[in-house]
Amino acid sequence: MAALKDNYASALLEISEEKGTISKDLEQAIYIKNTLDSKAAISLLTNPGVSASKKIAFLDNVFSDRLSEHMKHFLYLMVENGYSSQILSALDVYIERAKRLVGVLQAKVVSAKPLADEQLERIRDILKRKAQMDIEISFDVDPDVIGGFYVMVGDRIFDATVRSELIKMKESLKRGSSEW
Repeated sequence: MAALKDNYASALLEISEEKGTISKDLEQAIYIKNTLDSKAAISLLTNPGVSASKKIAFLDNVFSDRLSEHMKHFLYLMVENGYSSQILSALDVYIERAKRLVGVLQAKVVSAKPLADEQLERIRDILKRKAQMDIEISFDVDPDVIGGFYVMVGDRIFDATVRSELIKMKESLKRGSSEW
């Protein structure tokens, strides 16, 4: 299914680039995602007992004239091909890629406890300097992180957790080195 959402997102991104509407389409994709990200909408779109025509009628009713033709076509195509349950994940991929094209990189910071605003700003500044792009940071707390934090940017992870340092120390000790 990962390839499926990538293919639909790539096709939509290609159309956005051809039409020169990436910024506008990005706004619409975020609007669609926020609108459809509810239990009722997800339940309707993923219900195999609801026909494709009823799902399309629902999308028409919700979005009426608020979307460009190619954004509506994207939604209709996914529904008609039986992939309405993948709309949100395809939009996630599209949004991430479109943001990169307009110079915004998404990062997720995960730590054992909430970080102070100053800490988040330092992380944002470091990432901004390294990537030479604006950074949008989302934050999660995960009690399984012993201490420190890790940052996910795209498919890369920057690990500054205590656990990773302990693993490095253990491996170093196994090799007989005192450097970690």
